[in-house]
Amino acid sequence: SARLDAERVLCTPTGVSKGMMAPQDLVVLDMAGRTRGPGKVTSEAQLHLTCYRRRPEVGGVVHVHPPIATAFACTRRRLPVELLTEAVCLLGEVPTAAAAAPGSPGIPAALAPYLDRAVAFLLANHGALTLGHDVWEAFHRMEVLEHAAQVALAAHQLGEVTALPEDVLDVLERPD
Repeated sequence: SARLDAERVLCTPTGVSKGMMAPQDLVVLDMAGRTRGPGKVTSEAQLHLTCYRRRPEVGGVVHVHPPIATAFACTRRRLPVELLTEAVCLLGEVPTAAAAAPGSPGIPAALAPYLDRAVAFLLANHGALTLGHDVWEAFHRMEVLEHAAQVALAAHQLGEVTALPEDVLDVLERPD
């Protein structure tokens, strides 16, 4: 989704392949959850709206189900961002929100304890969510999240994993 202004969000529809969407498939959603447009808004609309309400600086939210990051979410294993400089700089700590039924109020509620302090989240047994100042930054963060998960998995399969040294971590800028 992408924030259009203080009162409206442009959101993807449900039941449409994101790779096959046309601009007219997008749905305009107001902050109360009312829709305008021909499509049916994603079942996770309230999750998106919660992010926009709590974080006025957020202009884009990406929620997807990347396979390796979702595997981390299913195992509740912490994503070791400290393996890669870009993960530290673009993601910071990635908390895992508790499991809840898709589309239910439980997902925004599970995310609530972490929402003010993080820009990337794993959703237990569900997927991942990233925030950005615009939808492109949120998308880029999601790409880095899945890349970090792939690297962490491969590194663990190869053997002992070594994080970046503390002196390097200390100078890296974290996301705002």
